[in-house]
Amino acid sequence: MTDLRQEIVEAMKTLQGQGLNHGTSGNIGVRVDDGVLVTPSGMPPDRLVAGDIVLLDARGAPTRGQRQPTSEWRIHVDVLAARPDVAAVVHTHSPEATAAACLRRPLPAVHYSVARVGAAVVPCARYATFGTPELSANVLAALGKGRAALMANHGVVALGADLDTAMDLALEVEWLAQVRRLAVTCGEPVHVLPDEEIARVAERFASYGQPPMERP
Repeated sequence: MTDLRQEIVEAMKTLQGQGLNHGTSGNIGVRVDDGVLVTPSGMPPDRLVAGDIVLLDARGAPTRGQRQPTSEWRIHVDVLAARPDVAAVVHTHSPEATAAACLRRPLPAVHYSVARVGAAVVPCARYATFGTPELSANVLAALGKGRAALMANHGVVALGADLDTAMDLALEVEWLAQVRRLAVTCGEPVHVLPDEEIARVAERFASYGQPPMERP
């Protein structure tokens, strides 16, 4: 588990370096056998060490002697409890996607890579105060069976079968939001792809990339 804690520390530094978070914003949760590992509250990534990562039980309770968990620990615990297909949750305050979330509308299919989200749009969760059960419930409702959602006037949540996949998806949503903004500045209307095309792309993504290599 020490290695996984260090991976989370490095992931937070990467998110900061890619401009997806700033200051002490954003957080990560990863499923483990004993519960959920989450980032601590109010600590900038450049000061994090593996020992700062907090282990929560299935109800979200930390054991004594640990750091205070992220204020958004409920999102991580609730999503991982509801989604057995998911092992990691990345929450960012990335500027392009957060700006899109301030519109309180889904992010449409301006590019076919939206299929990576598992839906024809990136949905937007209803607003609620950060760290509350209401916000966690709103995020779960918006996600449905998908893998990413905007959070109204707040940020983004991205899910993955592992931490790298969730990180990549968070970056993909940020790029989609940027593309949409740039398209809008070129004039209206912005043409979006139909649901049936996104379904076709999703099928092609299932076999996209390199197949697993056979070990000698």
